[in-house]
Amino acid sequence: MIVLTDFQQDVISELFNIGMGSAAASLSQMVGETVTLSVPSVEYIAQEKAVERIQNIVGSQHVTGVKESFKGSFWGDALLIFPESRSRELVRALLKDEELPLETITEMEQEALTEVGNIILNACLGSLANILKQNLIYGLPEYTQGDCSELLGSKNTEQQENDGLLLLHMDFILQQTNLNGYLTLLMNVDSVNALSEQIDLYLEEIV
Repeated sequence: MIVLTDFQQDVISELFNIGMGSAAASLSQMVGETVTLSVPSVEYIAQEKAVERIQNIVGSQHVTGVKESFKGSFWGDALLIFPESRSRELVRALLKDEELPLETITEMEQEALTEVGNIILNACLGSLANILKQNLIYGLPEYTQGDCSELLGSKNTEQQENDGLLLLHMDFILQQTNLNGYLTLLMNVDSVNALSEQIDLYLEEIV
């Protein structure tokens, strides 16, 4: 299994962080309050370890998320994950209705979180692609819900041992709601190798 160097992980974190400024501004406008997104921490780890880590941090196996495929010089699936209970608080902030019962917003939750996921995923992937001077093709964002291991699991059992996750953790901080979000890139070894090569080329250009 490939392991990105600490320096490469730092570079990826910084490249993604550049795109978060526009994402935070868009989210702030949507919820009508200041939104602060922390600098993401990045590491590449095996799927089963990522599942265990996210479950321990979230405190629950059940999560909601938005998934979006991407392909180009590197490829995979981007997945934005929220703890289910906290994501519904974000929905109430988006809908600007503090009295709205949590149990009645399932359909609106899907639409709202899909929009949030679309903003954040496109901002992060777009920033990475633009800085590395690469073109990525994006699929449509899809709302997903269920067990964390199912959301992060590989659909191709033949390649499962080569699968890994580029795990990014960042905090979504609203004035009235603290929300942890987890952005993961599901990429196999070949894709991460391709991303690593693009990062090295980028570093050669700026040195």
